[in-house]
Amino acid sequence: MEATNLIPAPVWRRAAAMLYDSLLILALLFMVGFLNLFIQIQIFGDEQLKTMTEEGYNLGGPFFYAALLVIIYGFFGFFWTRSGQTLGMRAWRIQVISSNNHLISPRQSIIRFLIAIPSLSLAGVGLFWALIDRKKRSWQDLASSSRIILLEKPAKKA
Repeated sequence: MEATNLIPAPVWRRAAAMLYDSLLILALLFMVGFLNLFIQIQIFGDEQLKTMTEEGYNLGGPFFYAALLVIIYGFFGFFWTRSGQTLGMRAWRIQVISSNNHLISPRQSIIRFLIAIPSLSLAGVGLFWALIDRKKRSWQDLASSSRIILLEKPAKKA
């Protein structure tokens, strides 16, 4: 889909795309968690791991949680820099573009991702900022010099 009209995407579409993407990410994180558990069982054995968890051993740890954060960024960074659309954004016909109407750079995607964390964690205030911003930009849009646009409906085939 080609961006021709450059109309800012409504907040409700952005939120719907985030919900869609969060389900995909949740499935991905479950797979990583099960892989981590499988590896832990292979290393320590089932009974020893059970004893360790009863004694307060954490199956995750800082490296595991850092890896999860990198995986989440990898999902968004990959899609944002390749097509400007995650799978959820594609379903809701929205796209992230830079201020010069091109795909965002890896640097912009990192900034966008890092600013989205507090933006959404603070009851979504950074997302809802788009309701009062003159150009309909959220905190992550402002920080990364990008914007979310609404794409036109594809033409029906005859």
